[in-house]
Amino acid sequence: MDDLVVMVTDADVRAARDAIRRAQLDRAEPERQALLRRDLEQLYRLQARQMIEEFRQREPR
Repeated sequence: MDDLVVMVTDADVRAARDAIRRAQLDRAEPERQALLRRDLEQLYRLQARQMIEEFRQREPR
């Protein structure tokens, strides 16, 4: 079985940040805002891992 690969783009991060801003402006429930912040943090972590892996693949061993 192949491993699932998820690619996080800058557009994904931007959309998550925009969702947080909208939730803040709309005065969404604190739980909703916290969930959106956790989602953004997860995207940051995934994108960082992705960048590290891309760097490792380019660097000679």
